[in-house]
Amino acid sequence: MPKIAVNDIDVNYRQEGAGFPLILIHGLSDDSTLWTPLMPEFSKHCWTIALDIRGHGHSGKPDMPYSIQLFSEDLWGLFKSLEISQAHLLGFSMGGAIAQQFTLDHPEKIRSLILLSTFSHSDPDLRDTFKKLRNSVARGGFQAFFDEAVKLVVTPEFASANADAIAEMKEESVKINSPTAILHAIDACLDFNVKDRISQISLPTLIVSGREDVLTPLHLAEQIHRSMKGSKWKIMEGVGHNLLIPEKTPELAQIILKFLEDH
Repeated sequence: MPKIAVNDIDVNYRQEGAGFPLILIHGLSDDSTLWTPLMPEFSKHCWTIALDIRGHGHSGKPDMPYSIQLFSEDLWGLFKSLEISQAHLLGFSMGGAIAQQFTLDHPEKIRSLILLSTFSHSDPDLRDTFKKLRNSVARGGFQAFFDEAVKLVVTPEFASANADAIAEMKEESVKINSPTAILHAIDACLDFNVKDRISQISLPTLIVSGREDVLTPLHLAEQIHRSMKGSKWKIMEGVGHNLLIPEKTPELAQIILKFLEDH
């Protein structure tokens, strides 16, 4: 996969398809492979670009403070390097926070915004969750973080039915993730707050939530929906924070592609 120099790091990305750009931003401790189930379908309609954000995947992982603003600046570097004049922007979880920040920073660069399982700020419960995740890293490294995070991102039923696949995912994640970088990224999430600014976003926006999401519960999505005039909010049944599980991928793709067709 290609890399480009952005700010002080090399950013790894993958791309498929042609046409109007669609940029995909993963969440905390994920990387661009998160989008593997969706990219073939998206790339039939768009030039689909998925990046590894700073501190994740095969992008640079400097030991320094991270912020959602810094992630947004890295994304701006990607836009410039790939000569993207405008794009659809899709972010999952922390990636949705980055998407909100980037849209506030560069509204003229975004045609539409898609936010999956995300937040505009950390309320007291989400702050407690991030602090517990942070403590798990400090206590037991990435392995402990992964075990804690799995409980938050998939339902107990899914975890039980897919124990072997989750074990394999853990093994791969341990190889690629830096505990130090994850700590910096958690701190970025804790400091993020655009709750009182997102009403400035007047672009077409789709918000998608899982009914059983315990990491970013429905009231956080509802706050974004109510703040963004004209936004659409879709709640998927039978799924938690991670909407990209195999059983739900076709439904999620259909929801997103229908929205993109309209815009």
